[in-house]
Amino acid sequence: MARIEGTQSIPATWLDAYRATLTEKLPTGAARKRYPFRIPLKQEGGYKVTANQQRQRNRWLAIKAKFKTLDLAARQRWWTARPVWNSLLWYFNYFMMSGLMGNAVVGDKGGGVIKDIYHYTFTLPSGAAPDATIVVDACDPLKSVPFFFGAGVEVIENVPVAIYPYLKSLASTQMVVGASMALDFAATLSVSLIEYI
Repeated sequence: MARIEGTQSIPATWLDAYRATLTEKLPTGAARKRYPFRIPLKQEGGYKVTANQQRQRNRWLAIKAKFKTLDLAARQRWWTARPVWNSLLWYFNYFMMSGLMGNAVVGDKGGGVIKDIYHYTFTLPSGAAPDATIVVDACDPLKSVPFFFGAGVEVIENVPVAIYPYLKSLASTQMVVGASMALDFAATLSVSLIEYI
């Protein structure tokens, strides 16, 4: 072990060679021999890497390559959709985690990541093929999908038949919901509107 008096000054042309053989000056003033670099046994190329570890690494690299294919408009949409708890790389992290969890839509360049979920309750009135207009929070209708819960009822020959709602139109601030048949009773239903990034 060598001991260095004063400040250590290594010429730039010798720095790589120095670091390959010795450590830089320690707080005690000593410089020790540096052991050769070794690949940890479980890192890529190590002989203890399991098939599951390699499969997970391959997925990570595939999602990383997919993120690089996003165009500027898609990246701007991610950025403007950032939550209040964001970090400067939240959109990259969110995309990576969504891709690793199998949520990213293949071929849609990240379109399968959920931006927000809105829940609404509405009433379909009784009568022939009724419609209901629901005022919704501002959303992108091209990137939103509604999921309906509940059904209305029509009684045919004393047998109640479920009448399910369906989406007639979706705009950025409202959706129109209809029923395919007449309802004998007003039906209170709910819808979840899922908007994707």
